[in-house]
Order: sequence, then structure tokens, then C-alpha cells
Amino acid sequence: MTTLTQLEWRTMADDHRYLIRDMALGDTTISETVLHPDQSTKGHAHPWPEVYLCNAGEGTLYLDHDGGHPLVAGARYVIPGGVHHRVSTVKGVTFTCVFEGPRR
Repeated sequence: MTTLTQLEWRTMADDHRYLIRDMALGDTTISETVLHPDQSTKGHAHPWPEVYLCNAGEGTLYLDHDGGHPLVAGARYVIPGGVHHRVSTVKGVTFTCVFEGPRR
């Protein structure tokens, strides 16, 4: 058995907007994003589903340009494949994403 602390994080981005780190677990990618205050992710869509788990802070998850969904500690969302999604925050938010395959 492997614990999460035994897996290696790879930094995918580290700039004024956010820190993104990924780890591979077989065919699954676990990604952690630290979105800094007053920032937004670029937003994107892809054909596969993705799970979002909020770890800390507060933000808003927008799906297909809707009115937004609260992203607060403990919040969990499944984003269907093909749905455009992005996150914005005023105070800062940390969330984990889980998806099948490597980052594309």
C-alpha cells in the first residue's frame, strides 16, 4: 500500500495567480491548487469528468458560465465532462482536483 505522503508532487505552475501541484496515482491525477486572493483560474473544458474538493478558504466555482457555486472548506463537486469550469476567489482558496489520466 502507498500513502499520499509517499507520492511525489510535481509543480505545474507557480505565479501571481496560483500554485498548482500534481501527483500521479496509477492512471489518476490528483492536483492541488492554491489560488491566491483576488485571482481566478483561466477556465477550461475537457471531455472527462473531474472531482473538486475544497480544502480551505473561500471561492466560487463557475460551471458553463452560470451564477456560481460556493467553494468553501468541505465542499465537493463532480464536474461532468464537456462542462466549462473556472474558480475565482477574493480571500484565497485551496482545492484538490481528481481526474483520470495525465494533465493534458
